[in-house]
Parts: sequence; structure tokens; C-alpha cells
Amino acid sequence: MVCAIELEDLLPQLAAVQVDTVEAGKDLVRITARTPAGVPVACPGCGQASDWEHSRYVRHVVDEAVGGRPVMIDLAVRRLYCENPECVKLTFAEQVEGLTVRYQRRTPALQAVVEAVARALAGTADARLLLRLHQVLSWATLLACLLRIPLPERPVPKALGIDEFALRRGKRTDADPAITQCMDRWHLWHGLAEAARKADTGFMLRV
Repeated sequence: MVCAIELEDLLPQLAAVQVDTVEAGKDLVRITARTPAGVPVACPGCGQASDWEHSRYVRHVVDEAVGGRPVMIDLAVRRLYCENPECVKLTFAEQVEGLTVRYQRRTPALQAVVEAVARALAGTADARLLLRLHQVLSWATLLACLLRIPLPERPVPKALGIDEFALRRGKRTDADPAITQCMDRWHLWHGLAEAARKADTGFMLRV
């Protein structure tokens, strides 16, 4: 039976590059590819497109496992001249969307998996889990990956609780003149105690 499925159908991240060879070994799938020549790329410094090739070099990028085997992509990418004489960058390396990220040795898809595991476990446990995903990373690498993940934006609070203790009572706080006191310490503890009592009573009635 002849299979009509193209490699790009299984690995869509390779659609923008030219695949030269695919070697499926016992422990590793190695793909050799190159970016096409003559395709303009935007300079990261000024945004002006350029296809003036300076040189090529090979990047080794690890991808998600296929068939229980890790995938290594040897990708020849271009270093291009920036054609804008006012740009601070004389040359720049091209990036392939969905395949390469600056200073990164993992594809965005694999990086997303690593970050998800690091968020969930953050330690030696995540390194053991990644072994089951056929990725060998140390706990220190995963911890460093976790620390590089940007924190999510937090919503602006609509209410702010401030302890009533003050060295100079009667002086209005400098935090925000618009702040209005809605509850003091006694009422806060009283409300908490009432809520705990009701919850405990409800539990006893259910039992």
C-alpha cells in the first residue's frame, strides 16, 4: 500500500522549510532541512524586509517525540544583511514561525509542553515525567525554565483590605485619599466567626 500523506501533514511546523533528509533511527528521528533562499524576512531591529544573504549556519532544534523517539531538526538558516542604513543591526538571523525562537533550542510546541510540566510539578518530578515523553531535561533546567515564564497579568482589585493598626490614629492614610473604611478589625473577626459557626452547624446537621 502506498501512503499519500506528506511529511508536512504530520509535522506542519516543517511546511515553511525545505526538508532534505529524514533518518528514523532506533532512538532518534533526525531531520535535515533548510530555509528557502530569496524569501524576504523582516529585520527585528527596524522591521524592514530583506533577502540579502550574508551566510548560513545550522541550528539544532529539538521537537516533540514521534513514535516514542525524540526528534532532532538540523536546520540551516540564513543570516541576512539589514538593507536599512539607519538600522543598528548590520545582520540578523532569520526565524521560522512555529519552528525556531531566538536563543531557543526547542520548538515552540515542545517548549509549551516543558513549560506546562514545569508549572505543574516544578522539580525532580517534572524531569521524571518528561522522560516518559522522551525528553531528557534536568530539574535545574526545568526550574530555570519556570523562572523565565512571565507572570500573568493580575486584575486590579476592586476592594482592598488594610489592617486598622496605626501609630498615629486619626491620620488619613496616604495610600489613596479615596479609600473608605467599610469594616474594622472587630467586625472582620466577628463576620469570620459567624461564617465558621454557620458552616460548622451545617456540617453537623448534614452528618
